[in-house]
Amino acid sequence: MMKPIIGITAFAEDDLSSRLNAAYSKSIIEAGGVPLIIPLGVEEDVAQVLSLTDGLLLSGGYDVHPFLFNAEPTPKLGKVHPERDSVELALMNAAKIRKMPILGICRGLQILNVAFGGTLYQDIESEYHSRKLIKHTQQAARGITTHYVNLTPDTLLKTIIEEEKIAVNSFHHQAINVVAEKLKVVAKSSDGIVEAVVHEDLPFCLAVQWHPEELAIAGDEGSKKLFAAFVKASLKFKVEA
Repeated sequence: MMKPIIGITAFAEDDLSSRLNAAYSKSIIEAGGVPLIIPLGVEEDVAQVLSLTDGLLLSGGYDVHPFLFNAEPTPKLGKVHPERDSVELALMNAAKIRKMPILGICRGLQILNVAFGGTLYQDIESEYHSRKLIKHTQQAARGITTHYVNLTPDTLLKTIIEEEKIAVNSFHHQAINVVAEKLKVVAKSSDGIVEAVVHEDLPFCLAVQWHPEELAIAGDEGSKKLFAAFVKASLKFKVEA
């Protein structure tokens, strides 16, 4: 049987290039899928693009533009890239219509929440007030875990990883504020920051705030299970489509 093809959104550094950290494609390959990088500028053709793929992976990158959730920029807002916001929103809308498997990573969780009507903290340290606030932007190497995440029982993520508490890496300063209506929180850090969500009405739509692709290629079993589950769901979609 042919392997499922996974479309992965590219990271845009500027208007001259699109790129993707190798860990994304390596994790998909190791899980039994075939990665296909989706560049910017295909908003008008997302249905055709997704007809070539069996799953959609929303990768990490710059901040989500606050205009998308009806907010003004705060002083700690980082770089934004409206062109990337535009293509990812179009891709998600088309993927939702097809009920295609979706996996969001870091920024992918944030743009997913915004796409379905939720809002974001533009900067955790200045907007999220908690005496238990932990560090969410690590200086450690990408494959090193630096804080814990608690998984909600009886959820898709908990079923996949089979652990109640996991150690993750962390490279974000934005985070979910108001959770979109159709999304369910399935993991949080000890300070209450949302670390993972699922869409309640779609067969496989899961997003995490950390970077499991970096942990998977370093041998982390939970992260490898996550990619295996996503690729398996994409194979099922391929067969049934």
